[in-house]
Amino acid sequence: MSEMMYLPATEVLRRFRERSFSPVEYLETLAARIEETEPLINAVAERLLDEALAAARQAETVYATHAEDARPLEGLPVAAKAEHPIAGRLFTDGSLAFAERIATVTHPIIERIQNAGGIIHVRTTTPEFSCAPFTHSKLWGVTRNPWNLTYSPGGSSGGSAASLAAGTTPLATGSDIGGSIRIPASFTGVVGFKPPYGRVPALAPYNLDAYCHDGPLARTVADCALLQNVIAGPHPLDVVSLRPALAIPTELGGVRGLRLAFAVNLGDWHVDPEVEANTRAVAQALRRWRRSRSACVERTLPRQPRSTSARSSVPWSPTSMTSTATCSLPTPASSRRWDGATTARAGSSRGWNWKPRSTAKLARCSSATTP
Repeated sequence: MSEMMYLPATEVLRRFRERSFSPVEYLETLAARIEETEPLINAVAERLLDEALAAARQAETVYATHAEDARPLEGLPVAAKAEHPIAGRLFTDGSLAFAERIATVTHPIIERIQNAGGIIHVRTTTPEFSCAPFTHSKLWGVTRNPWNLTYSPGGSSGGSAASLAAGTTPLATGSDIGGSIRIPASFTGVVGFKPPYGRVPALAPYNLDAYCHDGPLARTVADCALLQNVIAGPHPLDVVSLRPALAIPTELGGVRGLRLAFAVNLGDWHVDPEVEANTRAVAQALRRWRRSRSACVERTLPRQPRSTSARSSVPWSPTSMTSTATCSLPTPASSRRWDGATTARAGSSRGWNWKPRSTAKLARCSSATTP
């Protein structure tokens, strides 16, 4: 049982195709693990096991009769962050204020997971409105780190990361503004990826926030790429989702002859001395492994001033979003191109190879409607 629940998603799919075990058997193993761990970890906000079992039986039939028709995630359970709505189900945002709210739309990445054969078997906990680097709320209580129950799994995708670490799911969804995928991944020892802006579709109004991205979490890099390739690409509900749908290669080849570069502080960000020391130690280990000082070289990124010119000319308040106001708007997000991974520094919008498509200056505008 323990071997099955910690298998990589790619391996689980291979065994489904080989019929060494079935989607139903695998789901039942995860369900038993949820019963075992949930009283302690509290990573699950909602269980959808009855619906998941019915979907697993259908996937079992596919593998038994037409395995060549299996979709990319056929029969594979996926934990969905509760922030990602599913039409007809509770959509609370972790808040008592919305404890009875029902979603009327399904998030594009949930839709794509299900269309790819993935099975949403649980929805995972978040802090209230997913606005904290820890995961506890008055609605769901405290989510704990499976490695040490006295510690937090981080946040705001802490429930997803804790589920992966606990062995109750092979894949999970997350979202990230200032580290909400990356912090839980690092706290729980799993893999998280904050995709470049626009690569994964989001729902309004969050899709218009260049800092806010949805993305995958998994226990291996290959599994993270598997889920990313399913959820990426343009979507009719997201006007800033980018074309074409770029796929992460599943075969990367060797690294012989490649040179690695690292930047300790990404230009001008403060880094704790311990983190800097560990980063340099890894670089030195790579040099010893490659037996060459040029195998891993340090580079310094230029300092970039933080402009405040794009801030609103009126203080923000709950009413200012809907009342008539004069505001300064940056160049629309759809006029930007992002050609690489976003920086790992929380809160930074500077990506590698960022190039504006236009040189349009900030414009003054008047608005009488909600953006």
